[in-house]
Amino acid sequence: MRNMFHRTLVFLAWLLLPATAAAQAQESPSRYDEPDPLLDAAVETCLETEGVTVLSEHDSICYNSAIYPEQFLKLANLPETRRIIITSPGGNVATARMMSRIIDQRSEPVVIAGPCMSACAMVILPGADQLYIHRSAHIAVHGIAMMGFKSWFGWLKQGAAPSQTDFMMASLGYNLGYTTHKSGQDHMQGHLAGQHVDQAYIDLISERMETEAEAHPCRVDPNNYWGMIDAEHLQRFLGGRIVHMEDFDQSWDEPGRTLYRDITVPIAEQTYIFSEDYEDADCAAD
Repeated sequence: MRNMFHRTLVFLAWLLLPATAAAQAQESPSRYDEPDPLLDAAVETCLETEGVTVLSEHDSICYNSAIYPEQFLKLANLPETRRIIITSPGGNVATARMMSRIIDQRSEPVVIAGPCMSACAMVILPGADQLYIHRSAHIAVHGIAMMGFKSWFGWLKQGAAPSQTDFMMASLGYNLGYTTHKSGQDHMQGHLAGQHVDQAYIDLISERMETEAEAHPCRVDPNNYWGMIDAEHLQRFLGGRIVHMEDFDQSWDEPGRTLYRDITVPIAEQTYIFSEDYEDADCAAD
């Protein structure tokens, strides 16, 4: 959840850009909904308000926090409002499933605004029944989530193949790193099945990230890659749930977009690594 204050300021700057500037960033802006001034006002207030609270003046709940029980459990006790605005750097996939169930029980539309990272993109977003995608949104999957054991084992070992003993130890849960990785996979599969979302929602992003990471000359831990989700992907897998979608941040190749540029290293059009992780892996010297 690094440098959340910096990220929030960045997204506020994007939010305050004229709507025409956002529209110019896409070749086909007609497929997007026009900005809603009332929604803009609510989102701007939420991006400036940390924590989980009711924005009475906007008849909205603002969830501007990481996905931790001490935060999302507050949602169960807040009064009904017009919408729930979610901006989050993410959190644990397993606990995010609990938050998703609370949102299901509340039944208000969910507005994705600002950063929707990690478990926000992987669990909360595909779990919503009514979705609004605000133009300030940056939606990104955390890690090559669906990587199999063979690739995971050899990723930072020059492609070394696991032995039969390695396979056995992993299957029995004695490889702690892979056990954690596999637990995340199991939760993703269970959550998407329970929400009636095709598992390809996460599989395709993970496969794309793995392919692009393999082509890059330097590797980091599989958990340190981030993959952006674009409008086409959302329409394909969640189209029936999307009520309103504005032209949001989807690619490193869009002029004037992707406001994480100063703290990340893009390795492909929609895949990136945070600069700190890139440097920690000694990739900067390559």
